[in-house]
Amino acid sequence: MSRRILGLAVAVVLAAPAAHAITREEVMVRARSFAFHPWQSSTANMTASCKPGYQSLYIPGDQLGVAYDWGGYMTLKEFDLQIAAGLGAGSQEPDGVLACTVGLDCSGFVSQAWMIGHHTTSNLDQVSTQVTVSSLLAGDVFNQAGYHVALFDKLLASGEPAMIEALGYNVHQNVTGGFSHVNGYLPRRSTTVTGTTAGNPTGTATNPIVVGALPFTDQRDTRQSPSRMFDACGLAPNSNESGPEYVYAVTVAQPGQLTVSVSDDATTDIDVELFTQLNTNACIARHNSSFTQDVGCGTYYVVADTFGTASGPYTLNITLAPSGQACSGGPPAFSPKGAPGDACAYPGNAALPYCNPNLGGDTCIYSGTDSFCSKPCKVDADCGEMPGGGCCKDVGGNGPELYCMTKGYCSGGNGGGGDAGGGKGGGKDSGGGGGGGNGGWDGGSGPGEGEGQPNASNPSTVTTSSGCTAARGNEFAGPWIVLGIAAITGRGRWRRTRPR
Repeated sequence: MSRRILGLAVAVVLAAPAAHAITREEVMVRARSFAFHPWQSSTANMTASCKPGYQSLYIPGDQLGVAYDWGGYMTLKEFDLQIAAGLGAGSQEPDGVLACTVGLDCSGFVSQAWMIGHHTTSNLDQVSTQVTVSSLLAGDVFNQAGYHVALFDKLLASGEPAMIEALGYNVHQNVTGGFSHVNGYLPRRSTTVTGTTAGNPTGTATNPIVVGALPFTDQRDTRQSPSRMFDACGLAPNSNESGPEYVYAVTVAQPGQLTVSVSDDATTDIDVELFTQLNTNACIARHNSSFTQDVGCGTYYVVADTFGTASGPYTLNITLAPSGQACSGGPPAFSPKGAPGDACAYPGNAALPYCNPNLGGDTCIYSGTDSFCSKPCKVDADCGEMPGGGCCKDVGGNGPELYCMTKGYCSGGNGGGGDAGGGKGGGKDSGGGGGGGNGGWDGGSGPGEGEGQPNASNPSTVTTSSGCTAARGNEFAGPWIVLGIAAITGRGRWRRTRPR
């Protein structure tokens, strides 16, 4: 079987289990778990042993959202363990399908969310039916065969869709692309997904059960859990914890010894695990009945996980024996970058982190001396996430393109005007250029005149939204479209840069 994307046929091996019935709620739990998955990249993940010259888009540090990997299809367990083993963090179309990089691409992500085995955008029609846009439900998709697929989450108050997708940099939520992002795509529904609603149930990676006062006791049945994302503890990676689980968050206010125990019936096999972070590699204790672990102050996660297929009822007990010592140790801080206001990578300086839509930043605005993550806006009130306060400014060259700006750029009138730039240019895989209307997400103007170099008073913007593949022709090895150069103070003219 082959996968065809942007005219490129890529051979892939579809060695995955057959599809089975899954609830709509479980689809969304899985999707959010991939998008908001915490992990750490190291210098070992910056290169790939099977491809000389490969360079990951990531830099060492804390990350949120599974890496985008061209041709990638894997579970969270596989991703975590292979990152720990030093494989490359993600890849892009020019890299090709590599056995030494890890992550998910757009169809690999949807295949995992739907639990259908590995399908591509070109053969999703084999496991789905076309529906109308007005009948879309959470967990349906927008698919363009041979190109890209995005998972529908909900309609925002504006009437535009919120989506979760794997493209460009990582698996992430998309709350700014709107219907224009999927213009020309077909709405489709999996034939194996049941139900019509999907909430945000407790006991999952993104919404754990909060443990109050200790001691704590809870009784549940893993057959009722919509989550089956934690397949192993890193201390025992070959232990088959592939059944459904419940996740608990325990905040320890004083150090001591935490004891976790579980009891079940003769046909049920529930194991307990302790994590400092909801990542396979951050598991610090595991047992099939009980463990005691020294803990410091901070939040830990207890997972009551089904061994194999032996799901069923259990009773969980958690107690703490305080040491009487002052707070020390505890889970390591987790500080991913890419939120609004964070410094971000831009042409000529890829040594910074990329903006992360899961943290609210999907656009890098930069000058020769400054850069920060931003997002589209309509009014100043939309920019409350900017550190110290921000404002909504027009950075467009041919019609409004409103983005949140940091406080230092909020004085003076909106920039704009000028006669050199075009509209928001470029399609999914092309940079903008010259004159022309709004290229949107479905193709636009190619390279044209009006090139310029950014400087301290002329910020430029870069977006991450380049489709399921990398933007070719860019000086980055990353999925970016250069939008334009502008004088934010309104004293200059907006121009367009050309990817080179």
